[in-house]
Amino acid sequence: MQKPLQLIVVVGGLFASAACGGTESGVGATGEPADAASVRAEIERVTRRWEASLIAGAPDEAVADVFTPDAVRLPSGEPVVRGHDAIVRALAGSAPLSEARFTIEDLEVDGDLAFANGTYRVRGPDDVELSGKFLEVWKRTETGWRIHRVMWD
Repeated sequence: MQKPLQLIVVVGGLFASAACGGTESGVGATGEPADAASVRAEIERVTRRWEASLIAGAPDEAVADVFTPDAVRLPSGEPVVRGHDAIVRALAGSAPLSEARFTIEDLEVDGDLAFANGTYRVRGPDDVELSGKFLEVWKRTETGWRIHRVMWD
């Protein structure tokens, strides 16, 4: 059974993206400078995975590829969602989207954390469109960059 209001919950998934503007800098945990271009490329790759899962109506299947195990989602006007299991439950039964686009405006890398803000636009069932702003904290893990904290309007 699909959740008709899931579109609002899904929006808080991943908000990073493909735009090339913004600020990028930082040093990794090893003390070596973080390669801003490779960090952006990784975040964009994860973003494309997330967008594809939203369009397929299966974002719950992409949670481990997108979020840290202890990630926190802070959806506007809804309860906080903590950790993979809770995120999967919140996203289960999501309706497929016809469009999902996330655009990063600023990206700053500081060691094993990256801070991104930008805009999103998604279109769901019955051509309902949602758009707004987001703020994310990404964390470098053993498996790559993943969203650690996210909030949006």
